[in-house]
Amino acid sequence: MLRRQSVDRERLPEATVAKWGAELLSEGFTPLPKRLLRCLSCFFRGENALEELAVIMAVADYRRPNLERPPSVEFLAFIAGMTPERFKKRLDDLEKRGWIATVGVADAIDVRIEPLIRKIVELTQDD
Repeated sequence: MLRRQSVDRERLPEATVAKWGAELLSEGFTPLPKRLLRCLSCFFRGENALEELAVIMAVADYRRPNLERPPSVEFLAFIAGMTPERFKKRLDDLEKRGWIATVGVADAIDVRIEPLIRKIVELTQDD
């Protein structure tokens, strides 16, 4: 059974608490780069836009240096607040657009967001 984590509020960065409040940050946070913020509407459009963004943010949230194993689709879907089937559909959509690359199976899927990162950098480098 998957459970929501609880973070030690004392360890939260002061600037982050000032932006969102400790109560909202009780499960942790995932940074949203300002370069992505500036071009969100260029990438995430249409009826599935928010789900696609949730998928990207869930993947970014899981990423850490020195990971021992990739996450499962079920876990990433849990983080994103989606069913595994819906999460997988959005993953497939993002991969078809060339924004991500996936390797592995549902129990251990490596989702690489470097293609999206490159596109964001290209789009925002002249700003």
